[in-house]
Amino acid sequence: MRALEFGCGTGLISENLTNRFSSILMMDLSEGMIEQLKFKIEKNNIKNMKTWCGDLFEFPDSGKFNVIYTSMAFHHIEDLPKVIKKLCELLDKNGKLIVVDLCPDDGSFHDEVHGFSGHNGFKLADMEDLLNKGGFEARGSRVFYSGTKETEGKEHPYQLFSMCGIKK
Repeated sequence: MRALEFGCGTGLISENLTNRFSSILMMDLSEGMIEQLKFKIEKNNIKNMKTWCGDLFEFPDSGKFNVIYTSMAFHHIEDLPKVIKKLCELLDKNGKLIVVDLCPDDGSFHDEVHGFSGHNGFKLADMEDLLNKGGFEARGSRVFYSGTKETEGKEHPYQLFSMCGIKK
């Protein structure tokens, strides 16, 4: 099976999934994150993981993926419907999109990020609607984590959800 991690950062999710896929493409906009990831791949001699740094809409690969997963990236994206449709195009028929992201918060999760222009999390029903309109059938959503994040000496509660979409 061929997988894509969208918004991979330093690869914390995929480094635990290397034995689950024949190949994993790691995609991120940040050169710094990709450089750290390349170092990890080389250091750990990971053969089935490749990187691509750039914009999703400039991605040259014409092959399809069986699974695309993304963790804590969607809330950074302003035009999410456009991105979801593009991810759908990259999947095989009946391919899966797995999303992990923030439930709604008051904006405190990104208090320390000056000029943050993304989303302050998502209601499950809203994310289901985005996936359904983007070419998926949303399934299996749930809140799976509750925790706190310290920012400037204050504890801010937050929750994470997971959701799966099957390409229609």
